[in-house]
Amino acid sequence: MLRRSRTRTILLATAACFALFWGAVDIVGVPPERLWIQLLWVSLGVAAVVASAALAGWCLSRVKGRR
Repeated sequence: MLRRSRTRTILLATAACFALFWGAVDIVGVPPERLWIQLLWVSLGVAAVVASAALAGWCLSRVKGRR
C-alpha cells in the first residue's frame, strides 16, 4: 500500500511540475530557454544549501563526539 501511495505522489508531483512549466510558457509567454536557465540556477542554489547543511551536520557531529 505504501509503495502505491509513494508512486502516485511522485507521478502527481511530476505532472504538476509539467503543468506549471507549460502554463508559464503557453499562458504567460515566458521563453522556455529562460525557464531552463532559472531551473539551473535554482538547482545550484538548492544543492549549495544541502551541501552547507551536510557540512554543518558533519562538523557538529565531530564536535559532539569529542565531548
